[in-house]
Amino acid sequence: MIGDTFVINAVAHAYNLADDNAIGDTGRMVRDAFYGIHTRYNPVGARLPRTAFCTDQSVELLARTHFAESPVDLLVYHTLRLDSLFADGLCSLRKAIELTERWPGRVVTYLGIDPTLGLDVALTDLAEQHAALPAAVGVKLYPDQLAPYRTFRMDDPELMFPLYRRIAELGLRVVAVHKALPNGPVPLAPYRVDDVEGAAMRFPELNFEIVHAGMAFTTETALAVARFPNVYANLEVTTLLLAVAPRLFAETLAEFLYWAGPGKLLYSDGALFAHPAHIAERFAAFTLPEDLLAKYGIEQLTAADRAAILSGNYAVMAGLDLAGLAQRQAEDEWSSRRRRHGLDPPFTAWRELAGAAPDAGTFGV
Repeated sequence: MIGDTFVINAVAHAYNLADDNAIGDTGRMVRDAFYGIHTRYNPVGARLPRTAFCTDQSVELLARTHFAESPVDLLVYHTLRLDSLFADGLCSLRKAIELTERWPGRVVTYLGIDPTLGLDVALTDLAEQHAALPAAVGVKLYPDQLAPYRTFRMDDPELMFPLYRRIAELGLRVVAVHKALPNGPVPLAPYRVDDVEGAAMRFPELNFEIVHAGMAFTTETALAVARFPNVYANLEVTTLLLAVAPRLFAETLAEFLYWAGPGKLLYSDGALFAHPAHIAERFAAFTLPEDLLAKYGIEQLTAADRAAILSGNYAVMAGLDLAGLAQRQAEDEWSSRRRRHGLDPPFTAWRELAGAAPDAGTFGV
């Protein structure tokens, strides 16, 4: 909690960045890019050494970092199918299952599907994953794969519409797609957002989540969120700008607020890219500069706006009962731990589980 506000990290990852998981030169290049994001978007005092970050990050590490060291109350784990880059897809279904079994009141999960393998393969994979993880609420997609390079459009009626129909039939509510941030030196076109609109228009019973919203194509994303009631903007990685480029974050958020308002913006930091306390504290204290309020003709963020972005909007999209979740969590191991000891210092779990500390500096500065 931040004050009385429930906090959801709408994308959380336990990455497998171990040497033996990266496939070939391209996989190693993307792994290096992930570590580059970690060092570029975290300040001194919050950057881990490469030998610690580029490992097979455990679910224990993910849970402790969120629930013992930060105000995050619920994390959303995305199963990833970057199978052309990483042997286990980078964030495995196995970890999603373990998280759900160990902390069902603290975790929401998405299945991971690769439409570039064709409809029959995608439908079979969807069925098998859903059978293994029936508690999942959504599906995560990536717009391209490599070796060979292949891609798809979200609005492809032959490939994607039958897949969406099956997703809806299974009772899944959300289709999340990685956009705006290309995975290495690949064409930018698949990372644009225009193809989400046709899918959202054709399938109003599903919610479509644009992940990394605002890192590129901000106006296009904001207009999609404004025009389609079932399109949401997930701010994963975009919130990391708070640490290194707060003005750019303010401009991005102001544009979203101008076109679409606060009602469909989803808070996330993408941890373990960053420490979740590091970004949540900054967002809780964030206010828009006065000149941007004047430029866009918008009002300052209110406590209600922040609460909506931090959890309320996600709860609406995914059909969660925040009051029920809070009641369920009140006596669990993490709440009991917080009452007894408060929050552990940031990176305690990294030190104890990975034997690593961040670089010299003061956390959060």
